[in-house]
Order: sequence, then structure tokens, then C-alpha cells
Amino acid sequence: MHGWFLRLSQKLRRREPAALVGCGVALLLLIAVPALLIASGGKADKPVEPALLRLEEELVDGVVDLSLPKPPPTPAPEPTPKQFARDVEDKEVSAIQMRLMELSYMDYDEPTELYGPYTEDAVMRFERTNGLPVDGLLTMSEYALLMSDKAAPYQVMLGVSGTDIKELQTRLIDLGYLEEGNVTGYFGDVTEQAVQKFQSRNHLSVDGMVGESTYEALYSEEAVAQALTYGEKSEAVQKIQERLERLGYLMTEPDGNFGKDTVTAVKLFQSKNGLIADGYVGPSTKAALFSSGAQPNALTIGDAGDSVSRIQKKLVSLGYLKKTTGYYGSDTEYAVKAFQKRNGLTGDGKAGRKTIAAINSDDPHGPSSSYKLPGTSGSSSGSGSTSGSSSAGGSGSSSNSGGSTTGSLDTLISVALSKKGSRYVTGAKGPNTFDCSGFVYWCLNQAGVKQGYMTSKNWRSVSKYNKISSMKDIRKGDIMVFRMSSSKGHVSIALDNSSMVHAGSTKGCVYSSSFRTDYWERYFYCAYRIF
Repeated sequence: MHGWFLRLSQKLRRREPAALVGCGVALLLLIAVPALLIASGGKADKPVEPALLRLEEELVDGVVDLSLPKPPPTPAPEPTPKQFARDVEDKEVSAIQMRLMELSYMDYDEPTELYGPYTEDAVMRFERTNGLPVDGLLTMSEYALLMSDKAAPYQVMLGVSGTDIKELQTRLIDLGYLEEGNVTGYFGDVTEQAVQKFQSRNHLSVDGMVGESTYEALYSEEAVAQALTYGEKSEAVQKIQERLERLGYLMTEPDGNFGKDTVTAVKLFQSKNGLIADGYVGPSTKAALFSSGAQPNALTIGDAGDSVSRIQKKLVSLGYLKKTTGYYGSDTEYAVKAFQKRNGLTGDGKAGRKTIAAINSDDPHGPSSSYKLPGTSGSSSGSGSTSGSSSAGGSGSSSNSGGSTTGSLDTLISVALSKKGSRYVTGAKGPNTFDCSGFVYWCLNQAGVKQGYMTSKNWRSVSKYNKISSMKDIRKGDIMVFRMSSSKGHVSIALDNSSMVHAGSTKGCVYSSSFRTDYWERYFYCAYRIF
């Protein structure tokens, strides 16, 4: 027993838990063993003593553990689930962008592996529509929903807000469904009612929500406006007609009746003043029409038709132009500019009322002896070739065409490149934020081409510019059109025969890139040569 107590005391000095238990047991033994001896008549029961001693040994040595159970080990922390956030680069980002494009949350562009600011904005719109926390962080559960057939496509409705709502409200004002001062970025009751009215007049499902079909209809030239329009007759129409006549757009006598001639005049005015050419006189068109900055009617680069052909025939007969094409290209602009200079007119290259009257007068001055036909090295006699001119009427640039031919083209490229890095915003038309069609619209107008705003879908059906069907024929200044689906596409400005500048959603800004890639070659639809 002496050895047993010795070991016990050693364990106590080391503060071992089993020793503490052993002390308690030892006290019990000091009481229990004598009691057993007394109970057995003072004789020790040999079988009992060894058993007690073994129990004592086990308790002291810690073989039998009577201490409290130890807490379970703390599990290792699970790894944080993968999520996508701004500036993350990952090969899966391109698939995310493609899916966002399919669901109309993101405008079409060549996908990248960078989760940029516009991708974040698109994810936030996806989260907004699908009832998720709107934070722009695409978690794995959100990723799974996005890639599934349960993902809801883009739609805006009562109670949501965002930059896309501002653009929607601006368009509803243009069409007369919403009053000025309601561009708030919040989709409230007033906006919902305006959308419902638009849907009703345009034979759409009247639910007050803007999905793909309503969005496309809003920006179509066929959109039915709640404004002065075809068939109306009033004093207000008469005033509109009188103003259109003074600006040279209306060729008939104002009579207060909004007929086909007035629709044509309104569309022409809208096109030359940077508006959507829908033929309706809404608040924006009316404000532009009666403003001091309203652009008068004049034939200019990009125009086509009989009016252009008549001017060209006269310029050919006077020796300023080589041939008649019906398209007002850079050679025609140069010829008009030379005529204006020779006849004491403002040399802007546009055929307005005064210039047309002078061209058609009985005694217009022909070109001076130093004049050279566009695209030739000869004199004004009209001899020489017109190499560099396209079948569309001199839309090419020639070395002898002076400042007007290369000037407008160079201006287009210059203003386009000056906006590199500008942020991409759906529906934005400049001057500091753009989407793809808004970027082309703004650049053309800055270059002197009064082209009305058109969506990428509307660009497919343009008839007034020379159409280029093969990508291998693309050259500097051409407007490139890509078709991703029946209603979705992309537009850009060619910098040369292999690169372009455009407002792109995947990088979230205006940037330049090659169009000689599998992606762009797959979706190329056509191009238009304006200069």
C-alpha cells in the first residue's frame, strides 16, 4: 500500500485528473476496507483484497477514467463557397455573361473572363428580377439558378429602380405616355400606368411590366405614340406643319391635317435632328422642332433617293461630279462644297434650300479651272477615272477630295476614339455613357451625319446607306451590324479592315478590339458605308 500512496502523491504533484479521482477513491477505501474487515469478523477475505487493490491500481494509473467526458473536437471550418464578384477573372465568367445575354440582362458583346462593372450591374438586375439579395455577388446557388431553366428573364415592374428605369421613362415621355419631370429611376404607379397605356395602344399584353416584347416595341419605329399623329386635324397640327415648312421639310401647303406628307416630313426632321424617326410629334420632337437649334432640311452624307439623284445630275452637267448614283456620299459632298464656294454660298457641303436653288438657277457658275473631280487627277472637264468611289456614289475617300471627304470620316474616327473608356450603360446615348447603338448614334451626329437613334435591330433594315455584305470588304468608318437573334444584336464602327471601336457590355466601356474572331464572324450581318 505504501507504493500505491507514493504513486498517488506523485500524480497529485503533477495535477493529473486521475490522481484527483484516485484521492477520492482512496478516502473511500480507507473507510470501506476496515468496514469489510469488521464485517468479516476481523479476518480479511483474501479474494476481496486483490480485487480492491486492482481497482485501486487502475484508478490511480488512469486505466479506469471516471472523469467528466471530454468535449468533441472543433470541426475544421468548411471552405467558403465560390462566388463571383467585380474584377474577378475566371474562365466561367464568359459562360455567365452569355447566359445573362440570353436572358436580356446584358447586351450582346464578345464574352470575356473578367467579371467587370457592367457584368455586376447585369447580375444585380438578375437578382432584382428573381427576388434575390441585390448585391452583385453571384453565389453558387445564384449561379445554379442563372444556368437553370427556372431563371426569370429580364423584366421591370412596379417597385423596382435603376438606370434602366430612367431610360424607359425618357422613352415614354418621347411617345407622350408620360409627362415631363417623371424621369426618376423608380418604377412607380405613374410609370406603370404609362406602360399599360402603351401596351394597350400597341396591341401588347397589358400587364404594366416591361419585358422583351414591350421593350422592343418601345424602341421600334412602328411604336404607336400617344401624341400628334397620322389622321389628326387641329390647330396644333397646323402650327407643326408651318414650322416644318419653314425648315424645308414639308413640301405641301399646311392645312391642319396630319396626313402622309406630314408624317414623311416629321420623320425626316427627326432623322436629321438626332431623334427616333417614328413620325409622331411627342414632347421631345415638339421641343426640338420649335427650338432655335432645329436643323433645317438639307441633303447631306447618308441621304439617298430621287432628290439626291436630281442634284447629282445637275452637278454632273456643271462638271462638278462624275456620275449620278442616288446616294449622297463624300464625293457628292465635295462637289457641293466646291459649287458653294464658287457661287458665294456657305461651304458646308450640304444641299439646303439656297444651294439647291442656286444649282437649279439659269446661270450657275461652273467649277474654276483649278477644280479637280473627286477621285481623279484630271481637271473639271470630267475626264479621268473615279477610282476610290463606290457604287453607292463616291462613298470612298480619295486623295484629291480635300478636307470634306476625309474630314467627316476622320472626325467620326476621332470622336469615337476620344470616348474610349467611357462607361457602358444600357440605353445611354452620350456624351459620357453609352450602349452600342447610342455610341454609333452619338458619333455619327458629332461627325455631321444627322442620323436618328436606332436600336441594333433597327440598323439591320437601313436602306439609305450603301450596304456591305461581306466582312472582308469592311474598311475604315463603316458601321458594322451583328445579329445574335431575331431581336438582339450589336453595332460598331470599323477602324480599319480588322478592328473596330464600340461600346461593349462585357468590358463595361467603350473599347477597341479585333472583329476578325470566331465570335464576331459568326454573328456578322452587314455593314453600311456612310463616307
